[in-house]
Amino acid sequence: MYTSDVSPGVLNGDHYHSEWHLGEDTHVMLSSTSATRLHPTPSIPSSVNHHFRLGKGATLEYFPECVIPFKGSSSSLSVTFELEDQAILAYADIWSAGRIHRGEAFQFERYRSLTEIWQGEQLAVWDRFGLEPEHDDPKHSASLLHYSHTAALWMIAPGLGTTELEQVRSALPPDGRMLAGASLLATGGIGVRLLGMAAWELQEQCIQIWNTLRPQLLGKETLVFRK
Repeated sequence: MYTSDVSPGVLNGDHYHSEWHLGEDTHVMLSSTSATRLHPTPSIPSSVNHHFRLGKGATLEYFPECVIPFKGSSSSLSVTFELEDQAILAYADIWSAGRIHRGEAFQFERYRSLTEIWQGEQLAVWDRFGLEPEHDDPKHSASLLHYSHTAALWMIAPGLGTTELEQVRSALPPDGRMLAGASLLATGGIGVRLLGMAAWELQEQCIQIWNTLRPQLLGKETLVFRK
């Protein structure tokens, strides 16, 4: 397992870029030691970009901590995955509306995110999210409803189909504090959307959902991140 972090956070004018290359048949479990904190940007917006290349038969389990845009921040975050044949990916993207317990919900200036997943030359996932609270009333956002946190879990592996989708759906939380749904991807794979009120709950739920498939896909025990 490998942990990575941007610390003490992403500051005014910062532009982070990382490149990851997983060789053939490698297996990497990747997390972060703390949340990605997007600090105020009074003069220059900030950005974070990660680019992953997975070789033939490689496996990446990427469960970073939550992304938190602070009051007064204008930031973007993008993640791109390029998968060769037989590669397996599990990636959880968790986002908070701000430092909720400090009363900073939806007080950032602007936030944009983009996730792209390529299987060879075919685009499997293109997921974009953006919000400017001053112009886009979060209370009327169809993507948020009355929730303050979102999560997307992307699971790409050879042979994922309706049987595995039913397994995933059986692990989704009942409607209430969290709201969730799962669907098949056109290229093979499963996408899960969750809304909630706490980052740790969404993260635990994403790992629990992935663990419904992990033993049969990887021949390994359930995943537990110890921090």
